[in-house]
Amino acid sequence: MSSYYCENFQPENVALHDGREVQIRAVCKEDGELEKQLFEGLSPELRRDRFLGGNHKVSEKLLALLTDNDHNLHEALIAIADPDTDPRAVGVAHYACDASGHACECAVVVADDWQHVGLGRLLLQSLTEIAQGHGLDEIYSVESAENHHGERLARAMGFQAHADPHDYTLLTYTKYLHPDYLVSREAATGVGRGQARH
Repeated sequence: MSSYYCENFQPENVALHDGREVQIRAVCKEDGELEKQLFEGLSPELRRDRFLGGNHKVSEKLLALLTDNDHNLHEALIAIADPDTDPRAVGVAHYACDASGHACECAVVVADDWQHVGLGRLLLQSLTEIAQGHGLDEIYSVESAENHHGERLARAMGFQAHADPHDYTLLTYTKYLHPDYLVSREAATGVGRGQARH
């Protein structure tokens, strides 16, 4: 697999729907404390949605995984408010390639006070474009069926929802990144990811 162009991802300053600005850039090793503050500052609802249940403790091991942005198997973007004065992480988006080498699982989280201003959509769009640009065929997320924030974002971005036949509390949201991929996948296996989950 070729090197990800996000290695050269230039920090981008963007204005959100409410006029506030953030800087979006690739995650680096030094962002552990910023991500920790973001996760620990989430409301119980958003924390439950992000970690699929409960009051997940933000461990050093988890932070090491989230900031190990190798631009190959793992890609991650971070949104920073006030980057030049009092930097604060207000959103992050990650994906990790699965064993197939054709797909990646993604996750997006946005701070409570930065919801509904287009940040989640912006992060997910950028992450999807990176995945597509590197030849991945699909991007997906596994969410609680009660995660309505995740549902709205996924549907707005053109993801399709499929029930997990083994766990009725979970939904998988999938987006195919190349028009011919689903056709070739179904021809090879006789069933697509979506069909397999019904």
